Amino acid sequence: MKNLIIAKRYAKALFNLAQAEGKIEQYGDELDGMDRLLDDFPELANAIQSPLYPEAARKSIFATLAEKVGSTPIMKSLFNLLIEKNRVIHLKDINTFYKALIDENANVARAQLTTAVELDDAAVGEIAQTLEKMTGKKIIVELQHDPDLIGGVVARIGDLVLDGSVRTQLLNIKESLKRGELG
Repeated sequence: MKNLIIAKRYAKALFNLAQAEGKIEQYGDELDGMDRLLDDFPELANAIQSPLYPEAARKSIFATLAEKVGSTPIMKSLFNLLIEKNRVIHLKDINTFYKALIDENANVARAQLTTAVELDDAAVGEIAQTLEKMTGKKIIVELQHDPDLIGGVVARIGDLVLDGSVRTQLLNIKESLKRGELG
């Protein structure tokens, strides 16, 4: 829990700076790029994160990386601060919270749509439009397939779950029969 609080603070501070400078997307791209780089090269992540290596060495490694990828001064400062405070390990969570702040700022919600069968673009578009009307936000759909649903759709937007799956309907009927409500 404490780790998430730390990550949220860093993400919010970076977002506030980005907003003031009009570089919300740019900083987000840089943060995401560094996160992916450390994911792709775990030995590099270990070297930058490990307090066993001297701070100066870790900063030097990062400075070389930052130069190669053309990091902005703010991002260089952020990563140096993460190294100084031994918080590079929180980078993934910082990136996740920063993306959520971008979405919130743009009035965007991400919907995880789980279906039993593949849907065509028109069907996905109709579902997205319905969810947009319900939430008042622009919806970005992330599709997943789960044949266990039998049919129908389950949509998750944050804490909101809309379950129109056949599996859930069958379970509801089963429970009603057990209670003697149907018949």
